[in-house]
Amino acid sequence: MIEIAGVSLALGGSRILDNVSLTVPKGGVTALVGPNGAGKSSLLSLIARLQPLQSGRITVDGLPVDTTPSRQLAKIMAILRQDPGVAGRLRVVELVGFGRFPHHRGRLTAGDREIIAASLEQFDLSDLALRFIDTLSGGQRQRALVAMTFCQGTDYILLDEPLNNLDMFHARNLMRTLRRIADEHGKT
Repeated sequence: MIEIAGVSLALGGSRILDNVSLTVPKGGVTALVGPNGAGKSSLLSLIARLQPLQSGRITVDGLPVDTTPSRQLAKIMAILRQDPGVAGRLRVVELVGFGRFPHHRGRLTAGDREIIAASLEQFDLSDLALRFIDTLSGGQRQRALVAMTFCQGTDYILLDEPLNNLDMFHARNLMRTLRRIADEHGKT
């Protein structure tokens, strides 16, 4: 469970979040919905500790995100930011493999390779595995980034604008895949 209590955030003199409290149950799909600039991305960044917590408390499975070691957090929570900024000369399979880094620390095992192959298959990327990221369409790149995030194998997956650049067919398929993974594997 993700618990957020009394979280506020100010950036550049502007209050972005004001005393936000929220509980996200484990296992299922939860969406943060609101207009542009409402603070959804900022809240996700605080949960994933990409932004320092200014006030309040955030815990994931009872672990305070502001004091839990990064390596431990990376094994329970993954995030895909709105604009992750990925090097273009990576192949899709290499990008997806980066999701395994918290587990292998630079040395892929046979088990890691199986997980990578399954993630490529799950997100319909097997035929693109050897293509360079900078040769993909925006939608193909987005699917590769989502696959990388899922490949991390965490219980909690934070996706900021996961449908960016996807056509209707792939957006619908991605939403079905996310629902199936949440239902079958208890992911949040």
